[in-house]
Amino acid sequence: MSTTYSTIVATRNRPDALALSLPLILAQSRPPESVLVVDSSDDPRPNAGLVAQLAIGAKMPVAHRSSAPGLPLQRNIGLAGIASDVTLFPDDDSLLFPDAMEHAMRIYDLDTAGRVGGVRTAEARVAPPGVLNTPARAAAAPAYKMRTTDRIKALISRRRYALEAKLFPEPFADIGARMTARIGAMPEALASEGAVTIPWMTGFRMSFRTALIRARGFNENLGRYALFEDIDASLGILQGGHLLIGAPKAKIFHHKAPERRANGATIGAMHVLNRAYVVARTGETDPATRRMTRRYLAYKIAQYASGAMSEFGRERLAGAFAAYRGTDEILTARPENLDATYLRWRAQLIHER
Repeated sequence: MSTTYSTIVATRNRPDALALSLPLILAQSRPPESVLVVDSSDDPRPNAGLVAQLAIGAKMPVAHRSSAPGLPLQRNIGLAGIASDVTLFPDDDSLLFPDAMEHAMRIYDLDTAGRVGGVRTAEARVAPPGVLNTPARAAAAPAYKMRTTDRIKALISRRRYALEAKLFPEPFADIGARMTARIGAMPEALASEGAVTIPWMTGFRMSFRTALIRARGFNENLGRYALFEDIDASLGILQGGHLLIGAPKAKIFHHKAPERRANGATIGAMHVLNRAYVVARTGETDPATRRMTRRYLAYKIAQYASGAMSEFGRERLAGAFAAYRGTDEILTARPENLDATYLRWRAQLIHER
């Protein structure tokens, strides 16, 4: 019997993005059992109307639910009612290729022993054919256009990340790789799909076995924007002894929304505090990992310093620098004190709107 899945989309104040992504979710060649939009918009009526319109011709239940803001909160609310074996968590700006979930779910089907806890799709470099830059799409979502700066970042980021990995190892990648090695090799049957083990999953293209992610939950301490909540969830699945798998044949394009949701100081502080907190939550805080984390954060702050020519850049640098003072306390906190330590620093430095 095929593995079943449902889809949860958390959204806030981005009806134009949802108008592009939701029809693609409903039109998958392997459709979900259900789709739920968990909406924290200031005015939920545009999204509710879109969902109601699309639900008329859908082959599965499609629902809209309002909630308080917070990405982890919204995802947890959605999870509470899911009965499917697997849950997909695309962002509201994730554009799925028509067969994306057919390929992703094939991994779960082949994993008869249940060793796979999550599957990540591949990030496509271009949008699905016929989705963007057509008159119909322009009429449906006139205000939603990807910034030129986001396009440039997408082009250069791959080369930059490869260089960073050699000179300044990312602690998330190192911890995830160690956990994966302890779990062991992936099932041989997955090789036919070109599958590979991965150390974490990014939020706009991740899925989990529902029972595992419901037991773990998304960490609501990380707040509304919740930077690295996807990595925190991923590393938690690895901690539980289940593999994370990349499915290269399953493709999703991230059509990043054009607005920022936080000021520069908050963004800078989140990048530092949240990274230290997520590392500490894994329990992998030996001296070598702490040194790696501090070195990586120092490198990121140096990056921010080189980009501190705009007001946003200067604010980001100031926020990151202030947060760096709290990293040692967070990384060395006892498990029973970790949440309180992080939340104390967060209350001082992170102010989301």
